[in-house]
Amino acid sequence: MRGIQLLAAAAAMAFAMPALAAVTFNVGIGSPVTGIPGNNNFQSNLNTAGLYNYTAGGATITLSGKATVTFEFLGSESGFNDSFSAAGGTIVASENSSFTAWGPVGLGSATYNAGAITDWLFSSSGGAVNKGVGSLEFGIFLPRGAVANGSYSSNILYLGFDDQIRGDDDNHDDMIIRVTAEDFGGQGGVPEPASWAMLIAGFGLVGAVSRRRRGAGSVAA
Repeated sequence: MRGIQLLAAAAAMAFAMPALAAVTFNVGIGSPVTGIPGNNNFQSNLNTAGLYNYTAGGATITLSGKATVTFEFLGSESGFNDSFSAAGGTIVASENSSFTAWGPVGLGSATYNAGAITDWLFSSSGGAVNKGVGSLEFGIFLPRGAVANGSYSSNILYLGFDDQIRGDDDNHDDMIIRVTAEDFGGQGGVPEPASWAMLIAGFGLVGAVSRRRRGAGSVAA
């Protein structure tokens, strides 16, 4: 009876779904971290999303694994013609010297491998051209508690462009883009090492109990 109970427990352990580590954007926060100012036209919308700060210069973004990344245009406030591009120019957003109220507009999706993000670029007729992650014009909005030179991880990022970084409204609201990462192919992430160890141990225990039961049956015969 004990052997049967042990076999059942081992089987449950072996066939349980491993804990999965979902793909995320990992932000290396630049310096300084600045509170979203009141003259940012989308401050309240960003606050509603749990974002109260942003970083720009010196920041980095990396993906933890292969992902399908979805892009959305959320809003803009600019006196110039501004644009955003990604995935080798297959994802594009543009606005023409105007205010566009907050509201998601789908731009499409692209597949990205794990590693550093280098092809998300903002440009403006005001002079800022191909400003990517780490430039002063390229803002990444952050939650409370974010600190300069720290880190932040999420599968959703909100990006903000400042098309005149030395102007009088440095608030990164000239164009807002939201990006969302999902595990490529809907695989649900990669099992963590501890989960693999548990899975292998479970199968090993099942095999050991099975061999023991077969051995006992042979002696009885």
